[in-house]
Amino acid sequence: MVTDTAQDARVWQAIMTVLADLEAEPTLALFEPRPADYYDPPDVVAVAMLKSDVNVLVASTAMGHSPSAIAAMRAGAMMIQMDGHLTLEMFQRGAATADYLEIARMKHYVACNVYGPSASEVRVVSTHGTDITYGIAGRVRVPPLRSDDWNPYRAYRRTEEGMKNSPRHLCLFPGGEYNVAPVEATANGILVIDLTMHHLGRLSTAVELRVESGRIVDIQGGADAWRLRRHLRDHGDDSAYMFPTEASVGLNKNARIVGDQREDKNIYGSMHFGLGTNSDVGGTVSSNLHMDGVILEPTLFVDGDKKLELGEFLVPLDRYVDDRAAAFGATTYRSDGSR
Repeated sequence: MVTDTAQDARVWQAIMTVLADLEAEPTLALFEPRPADYYDPPDVVAVAMLKSDVNVLVASTAMGHSPSAIAAMRAGAMMIQMDGHLTLEMFQRGAATADYLEIARMKHYVACNVYGPSASEVRVVSTHGTDITYGIAGRVRVPPLRSDDWNPYRAYRRTEEGMKNSPRHLCLFPGGEYNVAPVEATANGILVIDLTMHHLGRLSTAVELRVESGRIVDIQGGADAWRLRRHLRDHGDDSAYMFPTEASVGLNKNARIVGDQREDKNIYGSMHFGLGTNSDVGGTVSSNLHMDGVILEPTLFVDGDKKLELGEFLVPLDRYVDDRAAAFGATTYRSDGSR
């Protein structure tokens, strides 16, 4: 159990009780909060994670993309990721109560109907001023269409979904997203984060990112933009300015606005965009940071065709839109995630 002193202790205590009931042998690692999301825990904890069967991440900062978490999964440890200020209330309502088998199936149909086999360029706009394009050629993966007996609460390898050579072997909860790692250095335009962002929480003012050739070159806005500029300066590296390294669509119909990434980024019809590391989810960027920012009601075009309008899907997510999508849905992957 990996947690910190800023996390509500009742959360990890409840999880420890469940682990004990399951006759596991839980050990608690409790430390001071890390200065930024996806920073490693203390070295002694990182070493213990390598030797664990399962690591339950429930710290106040997100750690799923951290080097220690990735190394532990490469070493064979599974991960249950519930980090980023999880609250007791989140166990009882909102995103946690969704139909996770339905979400798994929607991920399949997003790949086939929203993107498709020849998807090359994406454009995203919003009423807050977002207007950005980026390339995704060769980056669209097709999660399996899960059967009725599939357990969505069990950790599984992301190579099953086409993340080639990904070490990720985890259950993310609460969750509900389909992500694509855009082709590096292809993004240009303006992206305005209007809801929530890692480290910043619920935004008081929108944050405008100007992007050229896949890098953030300017950050404008009010106090939250000031905080982001300082955070990247103090805790980021050169690769932290690579953007977007993740472009994800929210698929959780029960997710609410709570002012925290653990739930907000999964809101049905929203999109969130990441900066920094994506080498574990299908990209090539490694950084000491990964931060997601949420757009609540985006409009999404794929190769000029509108697929999402103001947060509402314009294609079905419970069946194939045509024979071409169905053929793409038949994609299978080898054990390393390659087609």
